[in-house]
Amino acid sequence: MKKILKKTGFVLLAVFMGLSMLVTLAAAFFWIADDAVDATARTLPSYAKEDIRPTLEKQTWTEEDYTFLYLQTGLGKSALDDMKGDDERILRFQEALFYEGETRHQQVAFTTRRDVFVSYTAPIVDLEEGDVLVTSTCHTFGWRNGHAAIVVNGARGDVLESVSLGTPSTVSYGRSSWFRNGTNFMVLRLKGATLEERAAIAQTALERLEDITYSVTVGILSPKDQGETPAVTHCSHLVWQAYKYAGYDIDSDGGPVCTTRDIANCDLFEVVQVFGFDPVKLW
Repeated sequence: MKKILKKTGFVLLAVFMGLSMLVTLAAAFFWIADDAVDATARTLPSYAKEDIRPTLEKQTWTEEDYTFLYLQTGLGKSALDDMKGDDERILRFQEALFYEGETRHQQVAFTTRRDVFVSYTAPIVDLEEGDVLVTSTCHTFGWRNGHAAIVVNGARGDVLESVSLGTPSTVSYGRSSWFRNGTNFMVLRLKGATLEERAAIAQTALERLEDITYSVTVGILSPKDQGETPAVTHCSHLVWQAYKYAGYDIDSDGGPVCTTRDIANCDLFEVVQVFGFDPVKLW
Protein backbone atom coordinates (compact mmCIF):
# COMPACT_ATOMS: atom_id res chain seq x y z
CA MET A 1 0.00 0.00 0.00
CA LYS A 2 2.82 2.39 0.90
CA LYS A 3 4.49 1.70 -2.44
CA ILE A 4 1.24 2.43 -4.29
CA LEU A 5 0.71 5.68 -2.40
CA LYS A 6 4.30 6.69 -2.98
CA LYS A 7 4.00 5.94 -6.69
CA THR A 8 0.72 7.86 -6.88
CA GLY A 9 2.34 10.79 -5.12
CA PHE A 10 5.17 10.85 -7.65
CA VAL A 11 2.67 10.75 -10.51
CA LEU A 12 0.63 13.61 -9.09
CA LEU A 13 3.78 15.63 -8.46
CA ALA A 14 4.96 15.01 -12.03
CA VAL A 15 1.56 16.04 -13.41
CA PHE A 16 1.54 19.18 -11.24
CA MET A 17 5.08 20.12 -12.30
CA GLY A 18 4.23 19.49 -15.94
CA LEU A 19 1.14 21.64 -15.79
CA SER A 20 3.01 24.38 -13.95
CA MET A 21 5.73 24.36 -16.58
CA LEU A 22 3.13 24.46 -19.36
CA VAL A 23 1.37 27.44 -17.77
CA THR A 24 4.69 29.21 -17.23
CA LEU A 25 5.77 28.67 -20.83
CA ALA A 26 2.37 29.82 -22.14
CA ALA A 27 2.47 32.94 -19.98
CA ALA A 28 6.03 33.69 -21.13
CA PHE A 29 5.04 33.21 -24.76
CA PHE A 30 2.04 35.50 -24.51
CA TRP A 31 4.04 38.10 -22.59
CA ILE A 32 6.74 38.13 -25.27
CA ALA A 33 4.08 38.24 -28.00
CA ASP A 34 2.36 41.14 -26.27
CA ASP A 35 5.64 43.06 -26.00
CA ALA A 36 6.37 42.35 -29.66
CA VAL A 37 3.38 44.41 -30.80
CA ASP A 38 4.79 47.51 -29.09
CA ALA A 39 6.52 48.40 -32.35
CA THR A 40 3.08 49.07 -33.82
CA ALA A 41 1.76 51.13 -30.92
CA ARG A 42 2.15 54.33 -32.91
CA THR A 43 3.08 55.05 -36.52
CA LEU A 44 4.79 58.33 -37.30
CA PRO A 45 4.69 59.77 -40.83
CA SER A 46 7.42 58.36 -43.06
CA TYR A 47 8.02 61.82 -44.55
CA ALA A 48 9.30 65.11 -43.19
CA LYS A 49 7.30 67.76 -41.43
CA GLU A 50 6.93 70.84 -43.66
CA ASP A 51 5.87 74.46 -43.33
CA ILE A 52 2.13 74.54 -44.00
CA ARG A 53 1.54 78.22 -43.25
CA PRO A 54 1.76 79.40 -46.90
CA THR A 55 -0.93 76.85 -47.81
CA LEU A 56 -3.12 77.79 -44.85
CA GLU A 57 -3.02 81.44 -45.91
CA LYS A 58 -4.51 80.73 -49.33
CA GLN A 59 -8.07 81.96 -49.84
CA THR A 60 -9.08 78.69 -51.50
CA TRP A 61 -7.51 75.26 -51.40
CA THR A 62 -7.03 72.97 -54.37
CA GLU A 63 -7.28 69.19 -54.14
CA GLU A 64 -3.48 69.13 -54.02
CA ASP A 65 -3.60 71.51 -51.05
CA TYR A 66 -6.10 69.31 -49.22
CA THR A 67 -3.88 66.27 -49.79
CA PHE A 68 -0.78 68.13 -48.62
CA LEU A 69 -2.53 69.40 -45.49
CA TYR A 70 -3.98 65.96 -44.74
CA LEU A 71 -0.54 64.37 -44.87
CA GLN A 72 0.87 67.10 -42.65
CA THR A 73 -1.94 67.33 -40.09
CA GLY A 74 -4.00 64.13 -40.28
CA LEU A 75 -7.10 66.24 -40.95
CA GLY A 76 -9.53 65.26 -43.68
CA LYS A 77 -11.25 67.68 -46.01
CA SER A 78 -14.34 68.22 -43.87
CA ALA A 79 -12.26 68.96 -40.78
CA LEU A 80 -10.00 71.35 -42.69
CA ASP A 81 -13.02 73.20 -44.06
CA ASP A 82 -14.45 73.54 -40.54
CA MET A 83 -11.16 74.94 -39.24
CA LYS A 84 -10.29 77.16 -42.19
CA GLY A 85 -9.09 80.52 -40.90
CA ASP A 86 -7.99 79.10 -37.54
CA ASP A 87 -4.38 78.51 -38.54
CA GLU A 88 -3.07 78.05 -35.01
CA ARG A 89 -5.52 75.26 -34.32
CA ILE A 90 -4.58 73.43 -37.52
CA LEU A 91 -0.91 73.82 -36.60
CA ARG A 92 -1.59 72.08 -33.30
CA PHE A 93 -2.87 69.07 -35.22
CA GLN A 94 0.33 69.08 -37.26
CA GLU A 95 2.40 69.10 -34.06
CA ALA A 96 0.33 66.18 -32.78
CA LEU A 97 0.76 64.09 -35.93
CA PHE A 98 4.55 64.34 -35.67
CA TYR A 99 4.69 64.12 -31.87
CA GLU A 100 7.30 61.72 -30.51
CA GLY A 101 6.68 61.20 -26.82
CA GLU A 102 7.32 58.59 -24.19
CA THR A 103 4.69 55.85 -24.01
CA ARG A 104 3.70 53.31 -21.38
CA HIS A 105 1.33 50.42 -20.87
CA GLN A 106 -1.99 50.79 -19.13
CA GLN A 107 -3.76 47.66 -17.90
CA VAL A 108 -7.38 47.94 -19.05
CA ALA A 109 -8.44 44.33 -18.44
CA PHE A 110 -6.94 41.17 -16.97
CA THR A 111 -5.66 40.05 -20.35
CA THR A 112 -5.48 43.37 -22.16
CA ARG A 113 -3.03 46.24 -22.10
CA ARG A 114 -3.25 49.61 -23.81
CA ASP A 115 -0.60 51.99 -25.17
CA VAL A 116 -0.83 55.53 -23.81
CA PHE A 117 1.45 58.55 -23.60
CA VAL A 118 3.14 59.30 -20.31
CA SER A 119 2.08 62.94 -20.42
CA TYR A 120 0.26 63.96 -23.59
CA THR A 121 -3.31 64.38 -24.80
CA ALA A 122 -3.89 64.73 -28.52
CA PRO A 123 -6.25 67.31 -30.01
CA ILE A 124 -9.42 66.00 -31.62
CA VAL A 125 -11.79 67.42 -34.25
CA ASP A 126 -15.30 68.59 -33.43
CA LEU A 127 -17.24 65.35 -33.22
CA GLU A 128 -20.72 64.78 -34.64
CA GLU A 129 -23.39 62.20 -33.86
CA GLY A 130 -22.77 58.99 -35.77
CA ASP A 131 -19.01 59.48 -36.01
CA VAL A 132 -16.96 56.38 -35.32
CA LEU A 133 -13.87 56.38 -33.10
CA VAL A 134 -11.29 53.66 -33.73
CA THR A 135 -8.00 52.88 -32.02
CA SER A 136 -5.51 50.01 -32.17
CA THR A 137 -3.95 50.80 -28.78
CA CYS A 138 -5.50 47.80 -26.99
CA HIS A 139 -3.68 44.50 -27.42
CA THR A 140 -4.29 41.03 -25.98
CA PHE A 141 -1.69 38.25 -26.05
CA GLY A 142 0.07 39.76 -29.06
CA TRP A 143 -3.12 40.53 -30.99
CA ARG A 144 -3.75 44.23 -31.50
CA ASN A 145 -7.52 43.98 -31.19
CA GLY A 146 -8.09 47.71 -30.63
CA HIS A 147 -11.39 49.33 -29.73
CA ALA A 148 -14.25 51.11 -31.51
CA ALA A 149 -17.24 53.21 -30.43
CA ILE A 150 -20.00 55.30 -31.99
CA VAL A 151 -20.48 58.94 -31.00
CA VAL A 152 -23.97 59.66 -29.65
CA ASN A 153 -23.37 63.25 -28.50
CA GLY A 154 -20.72 65.16 -30.42
CA ALA A 155 -20.67 68.28 -28.24
CA ARG A 156 -19.89 66.28 -25.09
CA GLY A 157 -17.90 63.52 -26.74
CA ASP A 158 -20.26 60.83 -25.43
CA VAL A 159 -20.02 57.40 -27.05
CA LEU A 160 -21.95 54.14 -27.01
CA GLU A 161 -19.56 51.24 -26.59
CA SER A 162 -19.13 47.63 -25.55
CA VAL A 163 -15.97 47.33 -23.47
CA SER A 164 -15.30 43.93 -21.92
CA LEU A 165 -16.63 40.67 -20.51
CA GLY A 166 -18.99 41.20 -17.62
CA THR A 167 -19.80 44.76 -18.67
CA PRO A 168 -22.92 45.43 -20.78
CA SER A 169 -22.76 48.02 -23.53
CA THR A 170 -23.27 51.52 -22.21
CA VAL A 171 -23.10 55.23 -22.93
CA SER A 172 -19.77 56.58 -21.70
CA TYR A 173 -19.92 60.31 -21.08
CA GLY A 174 -16.99 62.33 -22.39
CA ARG A 175 -15.33 59.09 -23.47
CA SER A 176 -13.62 60.70 -26.46
CA SER A 177 -10.95 61.80 -23.99
CA TRP A 178 -10.06 58.12 -23.49
CA PHE A 179 -9.20 57.87 -27.18
CA ARG A 180 -7.23 61.12 -27.07
CA ASN A 181 -5.02 59.84 -24.26
CA GLY A 182 -3.94 56.83 -26.29
CA THR A 183 -1.13 56.66 -28.82
CA ASN A 184 -3.43 56.51 -31.85
CA PHE A 185 -7.02 56.95 -33.01
CA MET A 186 -9.14 57.76 -36.04
CA VAL A 187 -12.36 59.70 -36.45
CA LEU A 188 -14.46 58.26 -39.27
CA ARG A 189 -17.64 59.70 -40.80
CA LEU A 190 -20.13 58.16 -43.22
CA LYS A 191 -19.63 59.52 -46.73
CA GLY A 192 -22.47 61.32 -48.48
CA ALA A 193 -24.79 61.34 -45.45
CA THR A 194 -26.25 64.42 -43.80
CA LEU A 195 -25.80 65.18 -40.12
CA GLU A 196 -29.46 64.31 -39.59
CA GLU A 197 -29.01 60.89 -41.21
CA ARG A 198 -25.91 60.14 -39.14
CA ALA A 199 -27.63 61.35 -35.97
CA ALA A 200 -30.51 58.97 -36.73
CA ILE A 201 -28.05 56.06 -36.88
CA ALA A 202 -26.69 57.06 -33.48
CA GLN A 203 -30.20 57.37 -32.04
CA THR A 204 -31.18 53.92 -33.28
CA ALA A 205 -28.00 52.56 -31.70
CA LEU A 206 -29.02 54.12 -28.39
CA GLU A 207 -32.48 52.57 -28.61
CA ARG A 208 -31.38 49.06 -29.55
CA LEU A 209 -27.77 48.52 -28.52
CA GLU A 210 -27.45 49.85 -24.98
CA ASP A 211 -27.22 47.40 -22.05
CA ILE A 212 -26.36 44.41 -24.25
CA THR A 213 -24.23 41.54 -22.93
CA TYR A 214 -20.62 41.44 -24.12
CA SER A 215 -19.46 38.41 -26.12
CA VAL A 216 -16.34 37.87 -28.23
CA THR A 217 -18.03 35.07 -30.18
CA VAL A 218 -20.59 37.14 -32.10
CA GLY A 219 -20.55 35.89 -35.68
CA ILE A 220 -19.07 32.55 -34.60
CA LEU A 221 -21.33 31.02 -31.94
CA SER A 222 -24.16 33.48 -32.51
CA PRO A 223 -25.44 35.35 -35.58
CA LYS A 224 -23.51 38.36 -36.81
CA ASP A 225 -26.73 40.26 -37.49
CA GLN A 226 -28.48 40.23 -34.11
CA GLY A 227 -31.63 41.93 -35.36
CA GLU A 228 -33.67 44.58 -33.57
CA THR A 229 -33.36 42.91 -30.16
CA PRO A 230 -29.71 41.81 -29.95
CA ALA A 231 -28.63 39.45 -27.19
CA VAL A 232 -24.85 39.89 -27.39
CA THR A 233 -22.30 42.25 -28.90
CA HIS A 234 -18.74 43.53 -28.62
CA CYS A 235 -17.07 46.84 -29.48
CA SER A 236 -16.67 46.59 -33.24
CA HIS A 237 -19.81 44.50 -33.66
CA LEU A 238 -21.86 47.18 -31.88
CA VAL A 239 -20.69 49.81 -34.37
CA TRP A 240 -21.25 47.42 -37.29
CA GLN A 241 -24.77 46.58 -36.08
CA ALA A 242 -25.65 50.25 -35.63
CA TYR A 243 -24.84 50.94 -39.28
CA LYS A 244 -26.36 47.68 -40.47
CA TYR A 245 -29.73 48.89 -39.17
CA ALA A 246 -29.43 51.79 -41.64
CA GLY A 247 -28.47 49.49 -44.51
CA TYR A 248 -24.69 49.97 -44.41
CA ASP A 249 -22.28 47.05 -44.12
CA ILE A 250 -19.11 48.60 -42.70
CA ASP A 251 -17.22 45.30 -42.41
CA SER A 252 -14.58 45.88 -45.10
CA ASP A 253 -13.80 42.19 -45.66
CA GLY A 254 -17.36 40.93 -45.23
CA GLY A 255 -16.32 38.05 -42.98
CA PRO A 256 -18.39 36.44 -40.22
CA VAL A 257 -16.66 38.58 -37.58
CA CYS A 258 -16.34 42.35 -37.82
CA THR A 259 -13.11 43.60 -36.26
CA THR A 260 -12.01 47.11 -35.40
CA ARG A 261 -9.51 46.96 -38.23
CA ASP A 262 -12.28 46.00 -40.68
CA ILE A 263 -14.12 49.20 -39.74
CA ALA A 264 -11.00 51.34 -40.06
CA ASN A 265 -10.51 50.13 -43.64
CA CYS A 266 -14.12 50.53 -44.76
CA ASP A 267 -14.52 52.63 -47.93
CA LEU A 268 -17.94 53.85 -46.78
CA PHE A 269 -16.20 56.16 -44.32
CA GLU A 270 -14.18 59.30 -44.86
CA VAL A 271 -11.27 59.98 -42.54
CA VAL A 272 -12.03 63.13 -40.57
CA GLN A 273 -8.89 62.78 -38.49
CA VAL A 274 -6.06 60.30 -38.19
CA PHE A 275 -3.57 60.38 -35.33
CA GLY A 276 -0.84 57.83 -34.69
CA PHE A 277 -1.72 55.81 -37.79
CA ASP A 278 -0.07 56.07 -41.19
CA PRO A 279 -2.26 58.66 -43.01
CA VAL A 280 -1.83 56.73 -46.28
CA LYS A 281 -2.04 53.07 -45.22
CA LEU A 282 -4.21 53.72 -42.17
CA TRP A 283 -4.35 50.37 -40.34
